[in-house]
Amino acid sequence: MSRLTYPSELDLESNWASGEIVANGCRHRFVKTGTGEEPPVLFAHGFTDNWQCLAPLAAQFADEHEVILYDARGHGLSEAPETGYDAETMTDDLLALCDALNVERPILYGHSLGADSIARATARSGLQPRALVLEDHPAQLFEALGEDHLPNKRAQLDRWSTATHESLRDEFEPRYPRFADVLATARKQVRSQVLGITKRGFEPLETVLPDPPCPTLLLRPDPTVASYTTPSRDRRWATGTTTVRSVDGAGHTIFRDRPSVCLELLEEFLAERDIDR
Repeated sequence: MSRLTYPSELDLESNWASGEIVANGCRHRFVKTGTGEEPPVLFAHGFTDNWQCLAPLAAQFADEHEVILYDARGHGLSEAPETGYDAETMTDDLLALCDALNVERPILYGHSLGADSIARATARSGLQPRALVLEDHPAQLFEALGEDHLPNKRAQLDRWSTATHESLRDEFEPRYPRFADVLATARKQVRSQVLGITKRGFEPLETVLPDPPCPTLLLRPDPTVASYTTPSRDRRWATGTTTVRSVDGAGHTIFRDRPSVCLELLEEFLAERDIDR
């Protein structure tokens, strides 16, 4: 199994090219690495994260693929317009970014918010991905959060905006020591406009993408850790082209909770489906 390279170990100056591009009328920060001849792999991060949160996983593919990550609107160093946090607009962002960067027939990996945008982009039929990996699509989580979720998230964003980077890093250190600094940066960068995402919520995955057109891996957390997970519902969504895997000991962020297992399942999925890695 490959050893994961964590954010503090990534040589961003020499290995990762960064830039900004206006996609769907919004300025987005993106990064690219890798020069491989295999299909491109695009990673889309989750709610209140930034591109660096998925960098350890993405780095494992750079020897054979071009790897692309980006900050969603309102996140990271991308622009934070007052509007555009509905599902369709954020899907348009992803499609416009792929078009501007000439991303063709990619392998797509999305966590939470990113999984929703990727599923929706695939349902549009234009992107034609080779494979999808959807890490804990957020519909079940958001259904379980209840009516207090919006004021709670608003209070959390307010707290992050006034906290110091050091205090946030110390807060994340016990659970995610290797990700603490990146998580603190992501939480300081996220803007209050993303509350539009909380307000609109997420439609069920089986509604968004009822029949995936390509091999698809749905990664789910351990139901004993994330009680909102409904395995029977996930199994109903699975078909001949889809695989559902629950990860023991993992919560909503499988790539942080069980990073090596996450990578192993991804490699196994691509090999079993005979998808060029």
